[in-house]
Order: sequence, then structure tokens, then C-alpha cells
Amino acid sequence: MTSRAASRPVGTVTRGTTNPNRLRRMDRWIAATHGAELRRAADPVAVDLGYGAAPWTAVELLARLRENAPRTRVVGVEIEPARVAAAKPYEREGLVFRHGGFEIPLSRRPLLIRAANVLRQYDEAEVAAVWERLCARLAPADPARGSRGGLLVEGTCDEIGRRHVWVALGPEGPRTVTFATRLGSLERPSDLAERLPKALIHRNVPGEPVHSFLRDFDRAWAAAAPYASYGARQRWIRTARSLTTDWPLTDGPSRWRQGEVTVAWGALAPGGVRVG
Repeated sequence: MTSRAASRPVGTVTRGTTNPNRLRRMDRWIAATHGAELRRAADPVAVDLGYGAAPWTAVELLARLRENAPRTRVVGVEIEPARVAAAKPYEREGLVFRHGGFEIPLSRRPLLIRAANVLRQYDEAEVAAVWERLCARLAPADPARGSRGGLLVEGTCDEIGRRHVWVALGPEGPRTVTFATRLGSLERPSDLAERLPKALIHRNVPGEPVHSFLRDFDRAWAAAAPYASYGARQRWIRTARSLTTDWPLTDGPSRWRQGEVTVAWGALAPGGVRVG
């Protein structure tokens, strides 16, 4: 796999905070929802963009994706050269590390770009341009093969991965928003608001769709309180089922059981954030 022509990486250095197993919820969701695309490809490539000061997330991404798509290769991309040098000893078959940024320094378009906790330090006004650039680097859709193309997954989680919210985008632009949590640690769904990705976190105010969604999420959670006697998972499933009355959820009980709820992007999209 050869790099694109050398040029100055696009982006700024992040704090680099990382922990083992931090992105497990996102990884499991990617494997479940995007695994078929990876399996169909002859040489599927995934990018862990901005993996941070240690390479744990890239190592884990390779292992989790290969459970469903054994031919998958992972490229860790970091804008800080010292982090790339530190990760080099962890290279192995199927895993390499490259210096770069939002330009994605690969000669081919990947089927997956995962950018976790990367845009947190950017301004909201910068998000659309970054999404546009990254979506343009994804493998294109191929209707003849039944392929929707590559997937960009961009979001934010807490330091140990208990709470996570991410946006999934295809070559055409945003598709869905997923809320994922360790149910045993959750008091109410709106606790996830602090982990909204940059495109949404400042829009959690009255009059914005994401605020209305979290309000309804909390109300459904409160109404489902009797199900708590059967466990937090059953209460969450009942809550999600209630949400389907007014919100276009795109998943079902098999994902709800994992502590996830995924809603169509169009239902939460704020004004001014347009990609594709």
C-alpha cells in the first residue's frame, strides 16, 4: 500500500488521550453494521484516524473487524510524527501506521474511516468541511454489487468508553446518529448529551431537533421505569420501542440489547450542517 504524494498533513494535533478498550462499543457497531461491506471487498482497508499517543485503538480495531471480515487491513493515521514512530513497533500483518491527517495519505479509497474524539477540539463551523473531505476519500458506492460504499464513523466517547455518540456517513453524506452506553451506569438517556459529536453538542438547546430527541428519550425512559425490575436492558428496549412512535430509529431489538439506539441523521440535523 503506497502513500499518496507527500504533502503537509491537513488538521491539527489532538491531545492524544487514549485508553485500551475505549472504543469497543463503536467497534462492535461497525463490525455488525458494516461487516458485510468489508467481507464483499477483495482487499478491504480501514483507517483509524487520529489514534492518539498510543496505538491501542488501531490494534483493537483490526482484531474486531477481522472477526467478521478476515481480510481487513487497518492503517493507523496520525498527524503527530512522534506518535507514528512510537506505534511502528506494533506493526504486523494487516496493520501499519502512517503520518497524515484529513487528507488520508493512502493510494486507494478505504472502506472505513473511524475518527473518534478527533473533532472535539475543532470549531463547529469546521465540521462540515472536514466531513466533506473525509467522505470524498471513502470508497464509492457500487450499486451493481449492492455496495453503499465506504463508511465514515465520527464521534466522541468518555475516557473509558461507557458513553459514546457517533455519526455514520457514507460517500453521499450523513446517514445516522448512534447513542451507545453501558446501561448499568446510566441514570437517564440525556446523560449522553455531554458526548454528542461536535456537529451536535452545541445544538442541545430548546428549538433544536437533538434537544427534542433527548427530551423525548428521557420521557420514554421515565415511562419505562416499571421495566427496571427486569433489568436496565429491558427498560432500554422498552424505551427505544416507545421512541419509534415519533422518531425514525433505524435499528431494532438486536442492537437495542447492546445499549444502542440509532436514529436517522435527517431527524436530528441542525440547520447549517449540510454535507453531500
